[in-house]
Amino acid sequence: MSSPPYSLQSVALLDPLIKGNARRLAQRLKSGTSSPVDAYTFCGLFSLEVICQAGFAKDFSNDTNGAAALKLLQAMDGSALTLLFDGALPFVARFDIGTKLPGAIGDSYLKREYWRKKSYEMVDHFLEKSADDEKYLLTPLATGVDGYLGRKLTHEELVEEAMGYMFAGSGTTSSTLTYLLYELSKSENAAIQERLRAEVLAIRDHDIVAIRNNAYINAVIKETFRAHPTIISTIPRLLTEPLTLGQYTLPSGTVIGMQNWLHHHDTSVFPDPEKFIPERWLNETPEMKSALTPFSLGKRNCIGQNLAWQELYWAVSEVMRSGSRFRVAEEMKDWEMEMEDRFNIAPRGRRLMLNVSQVN
Repeated sequence: MSSPPYSLQSVALLDPLIKGNARRLAQRLKSGTSSPVDAYTFCGLFSLEVICQAGFAKDFSNDTNGAAALKLLQAMDGSALTLLFDGALPFVARFDIGTKLPGAIGDSYLKREYWRKKSYEMVDHFLEKSADDEKYLLTPLATGVDGYLGRKLTHEELVEEAMGYMFAGSGTTSSTLTYLLYELSKSENAAIQERLRAEVLAIRDHDIVAIRNNAYINAVIKETFRAHPTIISTIPRLLTEPLTLGQYTLPSGTVIGMQNWLHHHDTSVFPDPEKFIPERWLNETPEMKSALTPFSLGKRNCIGQNLAWQELYWAVSEVMRSGSRFRVAEEMKDWEMEMEDRFNIAPRGRRLMLNVSQVN
């Protein structure tokens, strides 16, 4: 029942708020003309602020220095460990003792409690002020009947959905945007950044259709998806019919795994897979199209992919229009940008320091 809000038509209604947040991202990045800026943090703020506003009308625009959004982002990110502990140590959740545990475990549960508290506040404000506005993603969940449960969701269930939106709808987009900026800011990719800027500047400011249809903008985004897939875990799928692979036939009911890192780096489809080459997508083959699976495949693919694309289009447009040129700061070490699998990938060093200068 949550698919209609993610249709391209519905996502288009969110364009003003997405563009506004993208412009704020560009301004934040531009603040680094005197010293390096952490693009990883700013990309995280951008995607979190978008999903909170698009999901349940939480507007962070008055949070001028980003302190409130950053605290929420850090709490959400820091609570990820609780997913492991809840599975491995079920008694922790059953007896509600997580926050009383020492060290990193207890700290992770404390962060989750803060995240949950703020989620309750946002959902309560949404239900009071905006629940009837159909453009928000949480509206059909708040007003409709769940097709599986046969009833409306409870208040607690709505909060859980809101937390799910924040987790799934922010880390994925921010990771892609972080690695896009990283690739553009490498010295060896300076020409790619310049061409992308020229392509964006040739389009009218508000023409999202032209941005969406621009071949080179799409090529840069697709190459980022390919080189740095945001979900690199093996995604399980249940076969509903037998599948033959070479000399083997897997029966219906078998759980199989899909791992996009492997086919994104298949040399028979993508020559020089370790190199960032957007131009390869200007002559896209059917094999390339089928091998690129950043949002998975089938009935359980990512329902938020239209929103993710729209965020990336507006972010690329606003950042390239900002008059800023980006270079990876000398203080950055190669290992810091190694991809760490935390469901959503994240740079191992948890930062991307960029030098920012004015475009002549």
